[in-house]
Amino acid sequence: MNTQSHKSECPYCQEGISLELPENYAPEYRRCVLCDKKFIVERLAEGFQVMRVESAPCESDPDCRELERGASSEQ
Repeated sequence: MNTQSHKSECPYCQEGISLELPENYAPEYRRCVLCDKKFIVERLAEGFQVMRVESAPCESDPDCRELERGASSEQ
């Protein structure tokens, strides 16, 4: 598989980081190699976004998405 590295900034320390995007559009957690904080990377129709875990909307937070989808399937 040919993966491409993308440049961004850590949403916590603002240092330049290199990351690979998720293969699908589901958001994923990543950890900054510089400050060691966990953040979210999400592929978009055009490009991608990185965000802090505590400020991400539920649909962009992998754990919250899983909880919401699990709760809705139990109804």
